[in-house]
Amino acid sequence: MKLVKNLGIATASAVIGLTAVGASFPAQAVQLFDFQYSFPSYEANGTAISASGTLTTTDLDPIKNSYTITGITGTRTAQGITKTIIGLLSPTTYGTNDNLLNTTTPLLTQNGFSYLVSGSGEDGNGNVNVFYSSLNEGYSELSSNVDYGSFSVVTPRPVPEPYTVGGLLIAIGFGWWTKRKQALASQK
Repeated sequence: MKLVKNLGIATASAVIGLTAVGASFPAQAVQLFDFQYSFPSYEANGTAISASGTLTTTDLDPIKNSYTITGITGTRTAQGITKTIIGLLSPTTYGTNDNLLNTTTPLLTQNGFSYLVSGSGEDGNGNVNVFYSSLNEGYSELSSNVDYGSFSVVTPRPVPEPYTVGGLLIAIGFGWWTKRKQALASQK
């Protein structure tokens, strides 16, 4: 009777596991880029601005040769005060931002990407736009009293695919079941 019960549990686990691995998941072509930028003060008595964090993007668009930025986390420091980046603004929400990240330099377009920080941003409402100069002078922030500076990203870190996660859960479940079975056998 116990053998039938154990076979039933094992069969049910295998069916559930294979269903999870074989289920169709939407493509999760997400990339994570760590970013950092620093812009020196434009005025003698001004302060520099810097920011760092992570950009979440779609997978590479081979036609445009760019990623679309879909999310952002991190911090921005201006006038010695560090503020939390709350989230990404939709394209054309602040200025003409297009939220694109290029694979080659310049990494940003002339429209750049826009995000929201806690407190007040460049416009007094928390909005910030980072872009590449149309005169090829470098990267900067819209409406900030900063000069052109550096903007960099680290090679993308792919987010694990659902199949990888599903397979890992099956392996852990099978290992737990096997260990439990051995523990019960040693008690007898």
